[in-house]
Amino acid sequence: MGADHKAALHTIARLADLQFAPRRQDQWPSLVVMTDRAVQGDAWRLADAVPAGTIICLRDYELKDRAHYATRLASACRHNNVRLMVSGDVSLAVRAGAWGVHIPEGLWKRSIQDVARARSHDLRVSTAVHSRQAARSVVIGGKALCDVAMVSPVFPTLSHPEQPVLGPLGLAGILEVLPTPAYALGGVTPGTIGRLAGLPLCGVAGIRFT
Repeated sequence: MGADHKAALHTIARLADLQFAPRRQDQWPSLVVMTDRAVQGDAWRLADAVPAGTIICLRDYELKDRAHYATRLASACRHNNVRLMVSGDVSLAVRAGAWGVHIPEGLWKRSIQDVARARSHDLRVSTAVHSRQAARSVVIGGKALCDVAMVSPVFPTLSHPEQPVLGPLGLAGILEVLPTPAYALGGVTPGTIGRLAGLPLCGVAGIRFT
C-alpha cells in the first residue's frame, strides 16, 4: 500500500467524521474499507494504515487459503484496534475471531441459520442493499435481521462500472425505508462525499476513496 492510498483513507475518514458524527451510533465508525487485494495489497498492511476503530470487511472470495488469510488479518486488526468483518462466511468469521460478518444482498432467506449462528457468537451482521425492495426485505416478522447496511452503488465506481448508480436522491429513498444504520458505498471520494450532506448515514464504505 502506497502513502497516497493511506493518506486518502485518513482524509475520507476525517471528512466522514465531520459530516456524519452527529448521527452516528457509538458502535459504528465513520469508515468501512472493503478489501481488494489487487488494489490494496495484503489486507494486514491495510490494517496498519487505517484509523483506529475502522471496520475492514474481508471480501477477496477467490483467495486459495482464505482461512489463513483471515486469521492473519484478524491478528493485525486486533493489534491496530481495527474491527474485522468477514464477507459471506459465518464459519470463517467465527474461527478468525472477527467482530462481524457481512451477508450479500439476496441471501437472507438462505442465510437465516447463518444469521442465527452469527448472533449466537455475538457477531455484528451487515448486508448489502441496492434498492428499496431489498431494504424492506431485511425485516422479517417486524424485526431487522441485520445491524447495519451498506447501500450501493451511490456514485460511479471502478468495481462495478456497468451498474446503474443511485445518486444522493436514490440513496435517500432507500434510507427512508431502511430500518438500520447505513453506510454509503461506491464511488465515495473527497470530491463526492459533500453530496451526501444531511443524509442519515453513519459513514462511508469503499475500496479506493480516490
